[in-house]
Amino acid sequence: MSLKSKLKLFGAYFFRWFGFSIEPDLRIIGNPNRDSPVLLTCNFNLTVNRVLKEIKDLDCYLLIAPSNGINVWCGACGEDFKTDSVISIIKTSGINELVSHRTLILPQLGAPGLEPIEIKKKTGWSAKFGPVYAKDIPAYVQNNFEKIDISQNEVRFPISKRLEMANLYLFSLFILFTTIYWITSIFLPFLDFFLYLDSILILILVINGSLLILPSFKTKTGKVKVWIYEVVVLILIISFNLFLFYNIVFLIWNIILSILITLVMSEDFHGLTPIYKSELGEKTWKKGKNKMKFLFGEYKLQPYGTINIEREKCIGCKMCIEVCPRNVYCFKARENKADLKYSEKCINCNACVKQCLAHCLTII
Repeated sequence: MSLKSKLKLFGAYFFRWFGFSIEPDLRIIGNPNRDSPVLLTCNFNLTVNRVLKEIKDLDCYLLIAPSNGINVWCGACGEDFKTDSVISIIKTSGINELVSHRTLILPQLGAPGLEPIEIKKKTGWSAKFGPVYAKDIPAYVQNNFEKIDISQNEVRFPISKRLEMANLYLFSLFILFTTIYWITSIFLPFLDFFLYLDSILILILVINGSLLILPSFKTKTGKVKVWIYEVVVLILIISFNLFLFYNIVFLIWNIILSILITLVMSEDFHGLTPIYKSELGEKTWKKGKNKMKFLFGEYKLQPYGTINIEREKCIGCKMCIEVCPRNVYCFKARENKADLKYSEKCINCNACVKQCLAHCLTII
């Protein structure tokens, strides 16, 4: 990997909201033949790198579809990774000449934005959704393109992913605080370097601590979780300053900084995780807005509300079960119909609504 590629990968890891893309392309993995599987992903640099790492021992083709450098799930929900993205890469990549079959494996988290029926109509390719995580692709392929169990459908938020998300925000704030410190120290040479180090420690305590610990706790809202944690942090700060290192300036600054970070995180703590519904998104949607604006752009919202299933219309296609990343649904074989089992786990990604062949699912 070249230095430029390594720098882009580093940027994609820590500054992913800027969108770090690579050129849409066809990658040949191993020694595929005309019967080898064809997989597809988005053109977010970090995603492509991770997929390539997991499928390096397969003989297959990988289509990298345009998504404006946004990851699969965010791109599909925000209309950056859509049906036209898939159609364009199929038509321009030359894949039609390389294989004799017409079966395409899509990433499951692309389900909120991709339409297999439309892809079939415009390209002749039948598309089906593979597992959520790239690490499960080899087993999925070996199992004749069937998911081994329902766990391959579900998004998870293990410690490693929590740490990754925490470091994403921590690194950005670290750069911000470091820049502010060095600039202000030019004009205020008496500014204490230990105050700067102390600020970084508070950032770690609040950001990493909350994201590592709080997702496992069950509360009605993310805001409640964050403020309960903030009370604990304030107790630690006050105890440290009173009993180990008393400095009134440090004490006041630590309290102010901790509360400010918590105020920001409490706005949409659940939205920082893949396992809870975005509270800010839901609040914005209920105000009649279909977009959320951020410092670096805007994000198109999917409908928020409660999943409603008209079971008399259900034809038992099981698409809701196939694409739901939270395993909200179950299948009742006697009735040949799907049903809601864990509706409280729904995060309103709208994948099920988009993929239901009978159009019996709605958000109300």
